Amino acid sequence: MQQETFDGQLNLSHELGWHDIESLIQNPCKVLILTHKNPDGDAVGSALGLQWVLKRIGHTVDIIVPDDSPLYLKWLPGHQQIAVHERKSGKNIPQLFIDCDLIFCVDFNTPERLGAVEPLFSKSSKPVILIDHHPKSGDFAHIKLIDPSKGSTSELVFLLIEKLGLSEYVGPESATCLLAGILTDTVEFKVNCSYPEIFETVASLMRLGADKDRINNEVYNMHSADRMRLLGYCLNTNMKILPGYKTAYIALTKSELNSYNHRKGDTEGFVNYPLSINGVVFSVLFTEQDDHIKLSLRSRGNFPANEFARKYFNGGGHKNAAGGRYFGSFKEALDRFEIVLDEYKELLLSEK
Repeated sequence: MQQETFDGQLNLSHELGWHDIESLIQNPCKVLILTHKNPDGDAVGSALGLQWVLKRIGHTVDIIVPDDSPLYLKWLPGHQQIAVHERKSGKNIPQLFIDCDLIFCVDFNTPERLGAVEPLFSKSSKPVILIDHHPKSGDFAHIKLIDPSKGSTSELVFLLIEKLGLSEYVGPESATCLLAGILTDTVEFKVNCSYPEIFETVASLMRLGADKDRINNEVYNMHSADRMRLLGYCLNTNMKILPGYKTAYIALTKSELNSYNHRKGDTEGFVNYPLSINGVVFSVLFTEQDDHIKLSLRSRGNFPANEFARKYFNGGGHKNAAGGRYFGSFKEALDRFEIVLDEYKELLLSEK
């Protein structure tokens, strides 16, 4: 079933696309929810939050992720039911694609972000609804609900639920998952949240049973001692400050990560620490992976971290929060970073 593409701002006064979604979910059917590889709090939170509501209105729902979530997200209600492609066990993921009637894609703007799940998705002819807050979406969905001005996809999922008149089906489980997505993607309301409406959404989710205190405790207060020692090592030994560019970066090789018994998610948030230094407006974390160098980029003010990542490091994202990859040696990645940084010197120095 081909649906009209809706590629506009997700706001409560815009009617185009809403009735198409209503028609697709008005009768119980089999729904798949997909999100991106290396799933973060917003990816997992938006997928689970949407799943709980769809199940409550009678749909059969499965969530598929390419690889596993970090430990600090596995407590979220319903997480144990997520089908993880890399495990090659449990649910028959190819069969889920065959049997489903509808696919929701949340928190990614290009099919390549599905990793090993992408071939299965590309073969599917089922209708696709995309919900995302990243700019420059690809043309792979029948209905696209996109608003880059919002701080998270989880917030957009809740706005969609409200618009469709389904708020009564948001229970504590769904509300907690969605609030976890909002909190993590805004880094506890430090980025991408300079608009009052986001706090109205948070208030609504708390009234519906979101457990804010548990979210904060599970996400931010359950770190291992090894993770804390790794953070100390980064700040004491591995942080390089470039005052002439108002920039700082942390670089971690696989050997260094292994020496601190690194587990997935342990470096989450490390990139934010240099931004608390007076005079630093741009921070980057380099971590060595098996086949590439991963970059996490954060900025303050108007410096476009996403543009920098897209131009030089095969990445993208939001103005103040982006990601990238470099295919080459660790030293080459760092050398390239310091070289291309010079092209943004004037803009960096203009930031306060």
